[in-house]
Formats: sequence, structure tokens, C-alpha cells
Amino acid sequence: MVIGRTFIKLLRWGLRFHSVFHVLEFVSALIETAYVTAGLAFFAGAIEVLASFLLPHEHVHFKGLIPTVHEECDDSDQDP
Repeated sequence: MVIGRTFIKLLRWGLRFHSVFHVLEFVSALIETAYVTAGLAFFAGAIEVLASFLLPHEHVHFKGLIPTVHEECDDSDQDP
């Protein structure tokens, strides 16, 4: 599934690129002495960077409200 892997790779790099804006927002907030905004920007940027590195290695199947998460997928044992 080349399209799926390419999409995940683009999404991963998009999250990393977007986190650069949070870094800029963090620096700008520090310059303006807006410490609460700086803290929120730092938190949001850190979450995005961590998500871009950690989440793409998992595969998720959504069955109703309860997702099944695993690292490798064998589609032969999945219901259609």
C-alpha cells in the first residue's frame, strides 16, 4: 500500500514542519513576556514533535468507538 505509506510520511513531515511554527510562537511569546502563551506554545510543539516520531509506527483499526492498535498488520485476519 504505497499511497498509505506516502500519506503517513507526508503527514509525519507536516507535523514536524508545523511544530516549527510553535517554536517561533514560543520565542515570540518569550520576547513579549507572555509566559502563559509561551508555555502553551512549547507544550503544543512538544506534543506534535513526539507524535510525528512515535505515532506513525503504529497501525490503528477503528471498530466503533474502540480502536485496535498494533505495529504490524495482517489484513488476512480482518473482517471485511
